[in-house]
Amino acid sequence: MSPEGAPGHDVIVVVDGQPKSIEVKTRQFLKRSTEITRWPVDMDAKGDAEFFVFIELDLRTIAPTFYVLTNAQARAVHRDYLGGGNCYPPEVRRTIQANDFSALRSAGHQEKPEGISTDLE
Repeated sequence: MSPEGAPGHDVIVVVDGQPKSIEVKTRQFLKRSTEITRWPVDMDAKGDAEFFVFIELDLRTIAPTFYVLTNAQARAVHRDYLGGGNCYPPEVRRTIQANDFSALRSAGHQEKPEGISTDLE
């Protein structure tokens, strides 16, 4: 994990011995997830991340919902503007199923993924 404002990406994971960078964006809501209108993403600065994780956090229950997108998927839902850009939640929700982490498991695999190892030794 990198500290806020640090150069690079928020998280680096290792899949089959290869580092994969992840950019993470979180937004909170009080009643409905539709209160979240954007996930700001500066593709000029962060566009080389292999994955983007967008998180909706329900403040009533502190329950997160995760959307894991590949770089290509994030670029497809990104709208650029001068000085930055946004990925829009309705497009993200149409693109990927909530809490589907298969993109991470299958990174670099052509065959069906077997799972994510938590063995750090």
